Amino acid sequence: MTTPYFEDSFSQPSPASNFRPADYQGNLILVWPTEYKTAIKTAFGDSDAIAARVVVLDTPTIEEHDNVLFFQGALISTLKPSVGSAKPVLGRLGRGTAKPGQTAPFVLTPFTEADAKAARDYFAAQFGGTSDAPKSAPSAPNADPLAAYSADKVDLAKSLAASNVPASQIALATQIPEDVVSSAILNLF
Repeated sequence: MTTPYFEDSFSQPSPASNFRPADYQGNLILVWPTEYKTAIKTAFGDSDAIAARVVVLDTPTIEEHDNVLFFQGALISTLKPSVGSAKPVLGRLGRGTAKPGQTAPFVLTPFTEADAKAARDYFAAQFGGTSDAPKSAPSAPNADPLAAYSADKVDLAKSLAASNVPASQIALATQIPEDVVSSAILNLF
C-alpha cells in the first residue's frame, strides 16, 4: 500500500522549546538563528528576541532544540548578524559581566579547536564522513565557480567537505550543484 500524498507533504507542528540558557551554562552549543522578532508580548512587557534552532553538543546525548527564543540582550546582539545564515554560530554558553543592580548576562564565548572538532564530529554523524580538520587549500584557480553562491552556503559546503561528507549530501544541504561541489570544493581538501 502506498502512503497517501498528504502524509508526505506536511510536517507536524513543533512543540514549544524547553531550552533555558541557565540550564546549559558552560555547554557547547551550535545555534542557527532563524528570525529576529520584535515586540513579543511577555509578562515583563514587550521584548525582542532571536528565534533559533539549538544543538547542545556536550551533554551525555546530543540535545536538539527547535523553536528556541533568546530574549537576553547580549545574545540577541551576538546572534542577530547570523539570522538566516546557513552557517551556525558555535560557542560556549556563559555569563558576562553584570552591570550594577543587574544579573550577569548570558553570552556566547569563542570556541576552541577542541570545540570545533566536537562540532565537526556532530556534522560527520549527521551527514556521513569524518571529523578530520580541514587541510590547507591549494592556490585558487583563475575562474571561481563559487562566486555565484552566497558566502554562507560556500562556507557550509567547505565545512561539510572538511568532514568528508559526500558531494551529493553537500549539494543537498547547500543547494550548490553537485558538479560544482565536486570540482570547486572537494578538491580543496
